[in-house]
Amino acid sequence: MAAIETNRTPKKKVKYTSDWTLWACYIILCAVSVVEVFSASSLELKNGNVYLPITSHVQWLGLGFLLVFGLEHLHYKYTKAIMVLVAGVSILLAILTPLIGENVNGAVRAINLGFISVQAAEPCKLASAMLLAYVLSRMQKPDGTGLSSKGVWLGIGIIFMFVLLLITQGGSNALLVLLVGGTLMILSVLPRKLVWGGIISLVVLIIAAVSLVIITQTSDEKEQDSEQLASTIVVKEEKSNSGITKMFRAGTWKNRIDDWLPDSVPEYEKPTSYAAGGNSQKHHAFMAIAHGKGIGVMPGNSRECSRLQLAFSDYIYAIILEELGLLGGGIVLLCYLGIIIRACMISKKCKSAYASLLIMGMALVIVYQAFYHMCISVGVLPVSGQTLPFISKGGTSILVMSMAMGMMLSVSRFAVERTDSGLKTIDDDDELPDDLRADNPAGGF
Repeated sequence: MAAIETNRTPKKKVKYTSDWTLWACYIILCAVSVVEVFSASSLELKNGNVYLPITSHVQWLGLGFLLVFGLEHLHYKYTKAIMVLVAGVSILLAILTPLIGENVNGAVRAINLGFISVQAAEPCKLASAMLLAYVLSRMQKPDGTGLSSKGVWLGIGIIFMFVLLLITQGGSNALLVLLVGGTLMILSVLPRKLVWGGIISLVVLIIAAVSLVIITQTSDEKEQDSEQLASTIVVKEEKSNSGITKMFRAGTWKNRIDDWLPDSVPEYEKPTSYAAGGNSQKHHAFMAIAHGKGIGVMPGNSRECSRLQLAFSDYIYAIILEELGLLGGGIVLLCYLGIIIRACMISKKCKSAYASLLIMGMALVIVYQAFYHMCISVGVLPVSGQTLPFISKGGTSILVMSMAMGMMLSVSRFAVERTDSGLKTIDDDDELPDDLRADNPAGGF
């Protein structure tokens, strides 16, 4: 019997390689982390050993590297299963944290498992971006012109579900979920009317929420007797009988916003308060930056790491500016810019909407948090506890951000090909299940 001839063209063999720009940014940030966390925590003793804190941090970075490497080599289509696991664990942690969690810096936001204190906000931010990438890619219109009406409502529902879960564990975490989710919705090609309507609604919602918090707190303060001594620094503390005020930490946010807003008294003339809700972190962060004089005092010579609370986590960027100067701080900033810029370049070349939204979602989780941390450290935004991805000390943050980077590298490895003429789209429909095959919407970026 004669052999049956076919006209099928054999599929070109693709050489799968990861994006080295993303790898370079990640490695530089980890290297800075080892140096600066060791310097910032050099006065911290753990079980009588000054080296144990940095040893523990390096171990977490090593575990994070294994996650990055493993996820890089796992095709991004399998992140759908990871998404289900991460979302389930995140929601469970967010529900249990207010019930059995421990108080961290004035708010119940973590569950102590003995070997690690898990902060529910970190996996929730990752889960929200993963869920949105999946749902928004599935809800693309058949003609490829953008997101369907059902997709719009599902996306809004996912965003506000996580906002409600996180609002009692730190307003900045809820805000980051809003920012990441809103940006992904826009990248899914929303009609312009919806985009502007959403932006206006968000601004109105934030203003209304802040106004409600301030009005509630002011009303509570009027009902309380307070004594002030001329020789004593007056420290504003949360003294509220209102359930709403306690739940949303209205007093803390009011004090932070009041301290952040400009007034007639220069910052350097204000007394430094070390009490809960005081301005000591802000003041010592400014002192650290001023001590660096733009050129840095070199690692190990920080003066403020012994005075600045949580210098190795919430204010590590201030220590970087003190020790490495503007050059070191600029390199760190450029690494985060490199991550988001490279993610945008790769996402444009992805054939599927899922790959495009997944890499952008992971990049936004990393970069938005990094920019938020840096703005707090230099006084651009009100004080709030946010770690600097891959640099700050903290096991939960390192693992979550490592998962995000690993998924970014997976998309860069299996969705695009690097050629002499630049990035090229890989037609990987044969590799993807039906629910992940929607085309990357035209004009989405």
